[in-house]
Amino acid sequence: MARVLEGRNRANPSEMASFVDKFEELEKEILREKMSYMERCRRIRKEQSDLLDDAKSQGLPKNVLKAVVKARDLERRAESIMEELEDDAQQVFKDIREALGDFADLPLGAAAVEREETSDDDRTAAIVGAVKSDMSEDEQTAWDAAAPKAEAAAAKVH
Repeated sequence: MARVLEGRNRANPSEMASFVDKFEELEKEILREKMSYMERCRRIRKEQSDLLDDAKSQGLPKNVLKAVVKARDLERRAESIMEELEDDAQQVFKDIREALGDFADLPLGAAAVEREETSDDDRTAAIVGAVKSDMSEDEQTAWDAAAPKAEAAAAKVH
């Protein structure tokens, strides 16, 4: 072992050894905590996996469930970002988001939804009905205005 020089602003060898020993003990404690944390995370991941398997057995695809959870998280993040803004900036934020609208507000989206409305699929019709019932009057007007354009575009494709 290297000899430690004693003198001004230096600890003696026994003091240094005690610091090293204490630091090693703390490192071991950190490792124990990490292992405990990882075990708890592993248990939670197993519960999530079991839940996904149950959802799949009920007919809900795993990737759809994960996508819905991710979308909800993104919405919460957007809401949180908006809440951090000052009041006047919040209104501008809301106006911009409203102006951008959803996919169904775009001509291509309106055409896709219109095409799906004419299908015999009950689930699609239920989704379209839910989207329409959640629209404001302005959005409904935009929807109706996009419908003829969507029909004309669909006629050109066929």
